[in-house]
Amino acid sequence: MRITRFEDARGTGTGALTDGGLRRLPWPRLDDLFAEPDPAAAVRAVDVRGLEPVGEHRLLAPTAQRCQLIATGGNYDAHVAEGGRAVTEPVFFPALRSSILGPGGEIVKPAEDTFLDYEVEFAVVIGKRVSKLTPETAMDAVFGYTVANDVSAREVMAGNKLQIMLAKCLDTFWPVGPHLVTADEVPDLGRLKVTSSLNGQLRQSGSTSQLIFDVPTLLSKLTASITLHPGDIVTTGTPGGVGYFRTPPESMRPGDVITVEVEGVGALTNRVIAGW
Repeated sequence: MRITRFEDARGTGTGALTDGGLRRLPWPRLDDLFAEPDPAAAVRAVDVRGLEPVGEHRLLAPTAQRCQLIATGGNYDAHVAEGGRAVTEPVFFPALRSSILGPGGEIVKPAEDTFLDYEVEFAVVIGKRVSKLTPETAMDAVFGYTVANDVSAREVMAGNKLQIMLAKCLDTFWPVGPHLVTADEVPDLGRLKVTSSLNGQLRQSGSTSQLIFDVPTLLSKLTASITLHPGDIVTTGTPGGVGYFRTPPESMRPGDVITVEVEGVGALTNRVIAGW
């Protein structure tokens, strides 16, 4: 199932994308779905043919209100190489709730001299409360998948590599969506194409086969000391080709349109606007 979060004349709701359009799910919020004893089983029990169609609406980020978003840095050889780094262990950092943006939302470039960059990321959505996962048990915790764009202010990172929050977690810097795809619809994570396009021109092109640390490894390393909860999102890193390391370097500008896409999961599009 492809699950959305939306806003219409009645307020916000959750919906299922079907051949007949968007249909209203019985959970008013994704938090309500993830509060079910087994969210995956609850979704499988729904007969989408009997659901109410949704009329005019606006898509929102398919995230639970209380979700933790945890990002992975430097997890593709090509991106690690273009940054001149070496990676021996997964690198994680948290994102702020206020930075999450939905599909079609506007990415705010905060200042004229901000070097605004794009990073397509395949993201995993957790379906149960878990800790101390192993690579063998990790996939049992996965509810589904979505797409994220790790928007970055590169000049902040260049000035102070430790200043992750002010480089990657400003308002609107984490577009997520356009929907959440349940795990049964993406059975093979090994060869999903991962791309970004700026104003319709391809910029990044990679595959999940190129991950340095695969999803089970990331989840087992992360939960060794951190508890994950239903609805939490863990991203998996970005391939090479980001704007900062292109020749010449390429910063996103107001009016630009960035689309990040993961094969079988979805395409997420946002426009850049000036914030000054």
